[in-house]
Amino acid sequence: MTQEEYLRMKNILNTVTEQQAGFAERHAKAEARMDRNDQAIAALLTLAQMHEQEIRNANEQLNTRFQQIAATFEDIGKKSAETDERINALVNVVERYISKN
Repeated sequence: MTQEEYLRMKNILNTVTEQQAGFAERHAKAEARMDRNDQAIAALLTLAQMHEQEIRNANEQLNTRFQQIAATFEDIGKKSAETDERINALVNVVERYISKN
């Protein structure tokens, strides 16, 4: 091997070594980014689960309140029907009283 061939091979090896070092550095940076992304995704999933639980709790509270309101309206309806019956009975008594006189 001549001196010129030796220098050429040495330059090629130096270039390959430098490229490999650059690739290794970029690879390490990419892995660090992927780790940060994994952590961010895990945090977002945790946050989404917390929000889902909060929404579920809010829906349960709303359903309970709606059931209470429905029961109240049902009670009002019954009392209104009772009142109507009493008013009708009073009207009948007054009509009979007036028709006798």
